[in-house]
Amino acid sequence: MGKTKHPGPQKKAAMPAPKHWVSPIPFGLGKVKPKHIRDTMKTLWDNRDNFGYATNILTKGVCDGCALGVSGLHDQTLTGPHICTTRLNVLRLNTVGAIKPEILHADIDELRKYDSTQLRKLGRIPYPMIRRKGERKFSRITWDDAMDMIAEKAKKLDPKQYAFYLTSRGITNESYYVAGKVSRFLGTNNIDNASRICHSPSKTALKRSIGVGASTSNYQDWIGTDVLLFWGSVASNSSPVSSKYMLEAKKKGTKIIVVNPYREPAMDEYWIPSNPESALFGTKIADDFYQVNIGGDIAFMHGIMKHWFDMEKIRHGSAINHEFVQEHVNGFKELKTKVQEQEWEDIVASSGISKERIIELAELLANSKNAVYAWALGLTMHSFATDNISQVANLALLRGHLGRKHAGLMPFRGHSSVQAAVKWVQILSFFQAEIFLGKILSELRIYGDSNFRIGKATSSE
Repeated sequence: MGKTKHPGPQKKAAMPAPKHWVSPIPFGLGKVKPKHIRDTMKTLWDNRDNFGYATNILTKGVCDGCALGVSGLHDQTLTGPHICTTRLNVLRLNTVGAIKPEILHADIDELRKYDSTQLRKLGRIPYPMIRRKGERKFSRITWDDAMDMIAEKAKKLDPKQYAFYLTSRGITNESYYVAGKVSRFLGTNNIDNASRICHSPSKTALKRSIGVGASTSNYQDWIGTDVLLFWGSVASNSSPVSSKYMLEAKKKGTKIIVVNPYREPAMDEYWIPSNPESALFGTKIADDFYQVNIGGDIAFMHGIMKHWFDMEKIRHGSAINHEFVQEHVNGFKELKTKVQEQEWEDIVASSGISKERIIELAELLANSKNAVYAWALGLTMHSFATDNISQVANLALLRGHLGRKHAGLMPFRGHSSVQAAVKWVQILSFFQAEIFLGKILSELRIYGDSNFRIGKATSSE
């Protein structure tokens, strides 16, 4: 490994913290909770025929369950073992044997009887196959024949008439890079991947708002920040190991706030299996929930900003980090004008959050030296997603919550290597189109007009 400024995993707090326990009753008996022990036993049983290989994957391999960078049983954020049921659930995909020939080459009507889960449990497809027109079964062909067949077909096609598609989970950075190069060598920019419908809006919005289409924080920044704000993210479900970082953050005084239409139980109370204290007594994750209307996030964020500007009328510098804004931000006056012209009644109606509750969160952030803003698909799965993320960036920029430890913007990724997908595969194909689309949509909404955002412009604007 080359030189890095990363300090390496930090030690966990040694003392238990009963104030964060869900209940003194061990293992959450009587509670609705994940069945970690049961699920772990099921994983052991499912992998009994390839237990040695499964052990090597867990102890020596890189986790393909999420994007937290766990290598073996350890990661770069905290000391101690790290494992979760998400990782265990996908383990069988790597250890399963080949599908039996009598099933693989059965009549296609027999194969159609299986659903997707049953098909996965049958095993891996061990070699290339083909079913020609009129045939009832798949036939085995050699790898050379398969590659030649694909190559000959590709030569006959107009490059504009075919496309590449890559999924995110389990593909390395190098695979994305090569795929991008190959597609362009063949003459097509029709290359897509699963991250486009997840965090491509984050890449585009961050690029245009702060000049870099990636996270400005790492997971250690959670531990010691004043506020960890999850917006449209159920991190404890999508990336369960992250709940371990949340517990360490809470032990250092961090307040965890969740903004989401649904009050997700796993972000309220969670039992972290690789932390003995939490496995026994559970952990209260969120300190507060804001159940925003679906699509009302920008109104909510503008409500926070509106109260900040009201605070500034009473005392200069009480909410806005003017030194940071003057040195690093443009478009401040335009944003202020746009926000202040909005009526509280409209903000409350659109967001679904009362004025009192909006002010409550606004003052918490205004009084916090540091904050990390993390979000996921709850913000990105909208037709105006880039504007959603631009407004999150605006919150951080107004407060100066960028460019230092324990502060920043974090698109919370669900798959490994997904950042490489949006940087190396998509950026040439989609960047201009996404910005253009964002400008069109901005003219159709009251809240989240992307013409009024702040940050250094780095695109075609």
